[in-house]
Amino acid sequence: MQSTNLKEIKAALWDQAFIERTWVSCPMGRVVGIRRRKGQLLAMIYGWGRWYPVEHVLIVAARTEPALSRPSPLRSRSEEQIS
Repeated sequence: MQSTNLKEIKAALWDQAFIERTWVSCPMGRVVGIRRRKGQLLAMIYGWGRWYPVEHVLIVAARTEPALSRPSPLRSRSEEQIS
């Protein structure tokens, strides 16, 4: 989703840095920092040494899978009976 909300972007950046379940980017590349100055949204791009003005950033959240993905006990028993 595209966003200009500073709190939302900062939360996504925290997830990107520590939990690695989101990806925050702009047309120039991956965003690692965000701030607002004089009403303008500024982004720090990974590997670049300064702040660049952006209109919005793209936040992509990864799908969450169940922590334990074990096969169903009924399925394993039925497979044993077939063999």
